[in-house]
Amino acid sequence: MKYYIVDVFAEEKYQGNQLLVVLAEEGLSSEEQQAIAKEINFAETTFILGNKQGNGGYNVRIWTAGVGEVPFAGHPTLGTAYVIHHFLEHEENNKVILNLKVGPIPVTVNEKGLTMSQNPPVFEDCVSREDICTVFNLSPEDIREDLPLQRVSTGLAAIIVPLTSREALKKVFCDQRAFKEYITRCPHGNRLHLFFTETADHLLAARCLTEDFLEDAATGSANGDLAGYLLQYRYWDEDEISYTVHQGEDMGRPSCLYIHAKKDPEWVIEVSGNCFLVAEGEWY
Repeated sequence: MKYYIVDVFAEEKYQGNQLLVVLAEEGLSSEEQQAIAKEINFAETTFILGNKQGNGGYNVRIWTAGVGEVPFAGHPTLGTAYVIHHFLEHEENNKVILNLKVGPIPVTVNEKGLTMSQNPPVFEDCVSREDICTVFNLSPEDIREDLPLQRVSTGLAAIIVPLTSREALKKVFCDQRAFKEYITRCPHGNRLHLFFTETADHLLAARCLTEDFLEDAATGSANGDLAGYLLQYRYWDEDEISYTVHQGEDMGRPSCLYIHAKKDPEWVIEVSGNCFLVAEGEWY
């Protein structure tokens, strides 16, 4: 099978979030897809299943190395669209549709690199500050009091945790024993945890810790969740916002995500970034 490795939400090669994209052979089983994801051991691996479908999109499945298939994820969507645009459609179209478990997700190629549109946000339960502090090596003073800690989803949920300083963001660390105890009590609160703080006007720094105790270098889905959260609570007191997120710096994989969102009259959540091809070959 033909495969590609791309760096997503990167400003140059060897930055951003790594992704393996496989052009799946017919009949490749779910078990084999999971085994390949574990073999490469990136945060996610995607499989393009066949040619363009009737709706103009490509059927795609997304797998993590640790917890199995997920219905949606940001950097796999962008990176897979990059492969489709360059190597399957030979740059003939500036719009790519991925048929994912959450439904069709459009991606456009433009001056920002690639831009994906996410679903309208769903605002779910708020979580305990005490739990977050215990699990993630934080003190109550590290978390802003004027904003909620809330689970938000534009396709894949994240718990948004607003921090008071860049120093607080840097010291975030997952206590695995405390986390396991926490998710036995709160099984719906264990997806992704995105922490953010403002470093300059319309410039955010963020970190994302996943349910398998790993840190994500760049998280398009969670940053889409964050965009909905910022609009919902009028973070900048605006109905339409554009800003930049720096992620991955604390783990040596600097990443850059460009966000545009609005909620009037309808929700628009757009996450953009650049992709770079690192390798291609045959998967035997």
